[in-house]
Amino acid sequence: MEVTFHCKPKELNSVCDSSSKSYKDSIILLLATSDRFQFCGGTVFQKRIKTPRFLLVSNVGTTSATSNISVFRINSNNGEITSVPGSPFQLTNRPRFTLTNSTGTIVYVANVGNTSVSTLSLNPENGELSTKSSDLVLPSTPYSLVMDPSEKYLFASSETTQQIHRMAIDSSGNISIISPATATLNPTSGAVGRLVFDSTGRHLYVGLTGAAANVSGIQAFSLDSLSGSLTSIGVYNTSENNISVAISPNGQFVYGANYFSQDVFPFVRNQTNGTLTAQTTITAGSAPAYTLVDPFNRFLYVANSGTGQGTISAYKIDQVNGTLTSLSGSPFSSGFSPIGISIDQSGKYLYTSNTQDGNVSGYTISETGGLTPIAGLPVAAGINTFSVEIVSY
Repeated sequence: MEVTFHCKPKELNSVCDSSSKSYKDSIILLLATSDRFQFCGGTVFQKRIKTPRFLLVSNVGTTSATSNISVFRINSNNGEITSVPGSPFQLTNRPRFTLTNSTGTIVYVANVGNTSVSTLSLNPENGELSTKSSDLVLPSTPYSLVMDPSEKYLFASSETTQQIHRMAIDSSGNISIISPATATLNPTSGAVGRLVFDSTGRHLYVGLTGAAANVSGIQAFSLDSLSGSLTSIGVYNTSENNISVAISPNGQFVYGANYFSQDVFPFVRNQTNGTLTAQTTITAGSAPAYTLVDPFNRFLYVANSGTGQGTISAYKIDQVNGTLTSLSGSPFSSGFSPIGISIDQSGKYLYTSNTQDGNVSGYTISETGGLTPIAGLPVAAGINTFSVEIVSY
């Protein structure tokens, strides 16, 4: 178990004397009951591998009547999934992307239908979803969501403008808009794709999109943890249309996937100032739309979302410079038009949402990164499946 202070502790006082028995007893008790807590002026995080319990799949549908979220229970022994009672749970505003807080009790949903973010409650025992608070309407349609690691702020990329919408999260998990939105530096014909934070929450990386022949890439920002403001620290070219961006959990490498040129761009990340240095690119499949690094920084997986096909490209990560080598057997077959990927914290299971087929594929990940289909999958989800998210406890 690894324990770290997210922010600098205040000077210890008599109550927080690290040599005292009460200090040690208190921190042992807190570690046994929570992953994140305030202690002696600091926020303490403990890193432990949680057990996957639920799989959330957003179904955008074609109308409000066909839009919902499917919830499946995960068998942690073999990765098989079964629909929970009441699933799918209808959301009439056409949910596209889900993001769950660290306790697995609150789900934020980016909606296409009314350009909003929903706040839902997730029952950790049975997987039931229910409305927690009213939708927060944004100035433009959100594409994806990300929280900073302290879970003070929620950010939404814009599908139709060159902006990142900022939201504050209160102690109950409810959200409110922070104005103004942050402008991005992609072409005026473009928008914003996926967003990822480094594990410290100091730097945010954003996929920038653009029309054909417009240069786009990845933009890096620093986060002011007191105000939630974002300050640009660089834009890095990845050709025309960079929808997805991923970061290795150890913070060493960042990867962009270019939808039009169909390749992956590795970067070495300066972990002090957040700047990026480009490395050698590698070919992906048709319309790469989502990239994700496994929890142990070994492999990169890319969902190739082109219509009428379905593959997952898999690469081994060079631990020195982040460059990629295709794994044996890659690309691996999936359902048609995979658009989302999720990997459990143990690095054992990988799931994809397949938009064209309306289903979910699942795989076990071998020690060498290869993917083997899980028995009983793919499983039907809904119409126009989009994001897929593992929720662990």
